[in-house]
Amino acid sequence: MVSARQKESVNKKKVVAVLGAGKMGEALARGILRTDLASQVLATDILKSRLEVMKKIGVKTMETNYEAAKASDIVILSVKPKDMSKVLSEISSIVGNRRLVISIAAGVPLQFIEQHLKKARVVRVMPNIAATVQEAITALAPGVNASSEDLEAAKNLFSSVGRCIVVDEKLMDAITALSGSGPGYVFAIIEALADGGVKTGLPYDIALQLTSQTVLGAAKMVLETGKHPAELRSMVATPAGTTIEGLAIIEESGFRGTLIRAVEAATRRGREISESLFQ
Repeated sequence: MVSARQKESVNKKKVVAVLGAGKMGEALARGILRTDLASQVLATDILKSRLEVMKKIGVKTMETNYEAAKASDIVILSVKPKDMSKVLSEISSIVGNRRLVISIAAGVPLQFIEQHLKKARVVRVMPNIAATVQEAITALAPGVNASSEDLEAAKNLFSSVGRCIVVDEKLMDAITALSGSGPGYVFAIIEALADGGVKTGLPYDIALQLTSQTVLGAAKMVLETGKHPAELRSMVATPAGTTIEGLAIIEESGFRGTLIRAVEAATRRGREISESLFQ
């Protein structure tokens, strides 16, 4: 039977420390502050300009990573992979198993973090830049000491900036290449479609607005209908119509294969970066 004290501990609002106040750290802080999940959000960064931004949105800034970790219940590692070793060494003496550690650093394996933070409860996550508009997709993988409650806490935090899925860590390189890098591919597609509109006579601002909303609407149809993209495509591509004419050009150009190879190449590169930094 759960005691009143245990219930209070589970339901207690947490102090969350974001170590690294870059764009993703800022987006996450903004998301958390819109919820009632945290009693306070703390932040550190090597750039004073980034700390000023965090102050303006209601985050308390701290001088050192150690200080922020000590004052928190949940520590979010939002630093560049190359800086991870240094940050882990700074907080290793204070983390223990009393604090949940969440890493959003691409290519940094759970094992690497757990080796530096003995007994730590760690969850590795991979959000994407759409967190800045609360439309991220975040993959989460729990470490060996993370409990189901820890995973749920991480999901709750990252649900503040979009959707979440739980995966096996071995999929993280592919996820980084697909959803982590994916916005870059989609931006290139949007740019090209808008340029196509301009070439056929549309003003650029109108072409860009039409393209962006079209991409957003198409993605929403896939998510909300549960139908296969091919089925949805067939709803648009009527016989001898305009869409099938355009799709024929897309197929002839090798567009699909190019995107597949892009994801494969990004996955390989992610593994190379991880191996060079941590193995």
